[in-house]
Amino acid sequence: MTLIGWIIRFLAILLLVRLVMRFFAGIVRGYSLPASGQSRRSTSPATREGGHLVRDPHCGTYVPVGRALRDGSGDSTIYFCSENCRNAWSARKAG
Repeated sequence: MTLIGWIIRFLAILLLVRLVMRFFAGIVRGYSLPASGQSRRSTSPATREGGHLVRDPHCGTYVPVGRALRDGSGDSTIYFCSENCRNAWSARKAG
């Protein structure tokens, strides 16, 4: 058998081993999901290590709560990424 034949067989075996490892890693990852059956992509508000993110209703940008501009209070609070978005939102609501 030639050297090229051995190289091709070796690469095929490596590919097969990698596929089997990915298969089992997927099974392990599936068992580690939350018990409630939620997937990684949740409909809950976006969060990150620094805190919660809020979505600007005008442009759709996510902004950390601490840096967002607020309009309203309590449950009716609306968060904006910039003065421009807040003014555009106010103009749209007034008009």
